[in-house]
Amino acid sequence: MSYNVGEMAEKESKISEIAAIIVFLGLTFIFAAFHKFQTEIKLDSSVSDEIEIEKVEVTEQVKKTVKPAIVRIPIAVEDEEELEEDVELEIETADFDIRSEPPPPPPPPSVAEDEIFDFYAIQEKPELLPGNSDKITDYITKNYPPLAKKTGTSGKVILKFVCSKEGVPTNIEITLEKPADMGFGEVAIKAIEQVRFKPGMQRDKPVPVRMSQRITFNTTR
Repeated sequence: MSYNVGEMAEKESKISEIAAIIVFLGLTFIFAAFHKFQTEIKLDSSVSDEIEIEKVEVTEQVKKTVKPAIVRIPIAVEDEEELEEDVELEIETADFDIRSEPPPPPPPPSVAEDEIFDFYAIQEKPELLPGNSDKITDYITKNYPPLAKKTGTSGKVILKFVCSKEGVPTNIEITLEKPADMGFGEVAIKAIEQVRFKPGMQRDKPVPVRMSQRITFNTTR
């Protein structure tokens, strides 16, 4: 019986040692696992710290430089040849301070030396000088066509001419002679050559003017 008791005590001692070893191994495993978990937590916290450091508040406005626009212009090629690459034309935009000012008034048109004005388009029309109307009457009375005077025929002539810058009738032509072939036209031309005009004026300068004059012939038998 004493042998059994001693054997049992020896068995219990071994069991206690085995249990102690198992407990020690379990604690070691738990400690290693806990240490690893702490390391991962620290790594995660360091990552979060780095992210927080990168967040910087911008307090100043950043001016961005805009590059000028690039316009591609197609270029026609003879014989349908293709260009190896497109030609790029850079157009730089710039600010301009444009102040619109009214244009100066145009200068008055100059009067050409040889320009002839119409009677109704002139500023100051030519006028017979005083006493020149009587010169026409006196000349017609003295030079009345003989055939018309003999037959007591009256007549009418309309002349067109250019009153020169000196007021002299020039380029005289007959536009109407009634009746014709009795000499009224020739007498009328000679009569108008006897007179002088005050020349027409355009912008305070004497200019040649186109005119017409009617001359009437009357006689009694």
